[in-house]
Amino acid sequence: MSVEWRSPSQLKELVKQDRPMKVLIMGMPRSGTMSLVAALKKLGYTPYDFIDRIILGHLPRWTDALRAKFLGQGKPWGKPEFDRLLKGFDVRLSPTFPLQSLITLTLQLMRAISTNADFGQCVLDVPCPFFTEEFLSAYPSSLVILNKRDPDAWLASMNSTLFHVFSWSSWPLLARLDPGFAGTWYTHCTLTWEIFCGNDYGEKCKEKYLEHYDYVRRVTPKDRLLEYEVKEGWEPLCKFLGKEVPEGEDFPNVNDKGSFVEGHGKLWAYGVFNAVKNISIGLTSVAVGVAAWWWYRA
Repeated sequence: MSVEWRSPSQLKELVKQDRPMKVLIMGMPRSGTMSLVAALKKLGYTPYDFIDRIILGHLPRWTDALRAKFLGQGKPWGKPEFDRLLKGFDVRLSPTFPLQSLITLTLQLMRAISTNADFGQCVLDVPCPFFTEEFLSAYPSSLVILNKRDPDAWLASMNSTLFHVFSWSSWPLLARLDPGFAGTWYTHCTLTWEIFCGNDYGEKCKEKYLEHYDYVRRVTPKDRLLEYEVKEGWEPLCKFLGKEVPEGEDFPNVNDKGSFVEGHGKLWAYGVFNAVKNISIGLTSVAVGVAAWWWYRA
């Protein structure tokens, strides 16, 4: 299929279009989530994933959503709040994110719109699964995929990846020195897992994992729910979504432990870069102030 490129003004109008939400991925991270993302992209969807929330500067708003629902701080979210973030992506970029990521996101945006992909019609990854009921109320025709894995294997994976990253002792200081990027990420993630399991990464976390899956099953109509493990491959996924199985395509297998930790190491390094920059600006300001005072006194 040929790609019809559109002008910036046409792209701006297209991203504002109200398109129906089609798929809600309500399983927990480290349950084949990124492999599922890659598979959905091959099927023509453009999922709204955690990295999109970082790039687009959406994390503070999702932090507000968590506080409203679980801590009673602010207005609970519904369709108007979801729509503001999910209508073809409300492109508000985080000013502290690297230019390379902005370019990558822009190219993905243009490709998705130009090829008439199901743009912004699929959401996944925390904290979105915590809002399953709200999503179903806001988008009553959407399908729900409950990606899952063995609970013990899930907990072991979490402890060797995400919870391992949380254990890096420099995060609290880095969050203070770089509030715009590292601080936003750290605040959001610590609140997410405090709400989920009280930051207890042992048996309590596994119990909450099982409770979450029971919650999704309880609130989702059976005819709109697919319980799915990525090891099942293309057939059940494509049948549920009404898509053709990609010919000659192996099901994706991505985001292993090494690549996950390496990726978050890059996020940490970028936070360090911002912290050093902020300190340098602060010291420069102090030096200029001292020099001006000295010159004035002289």
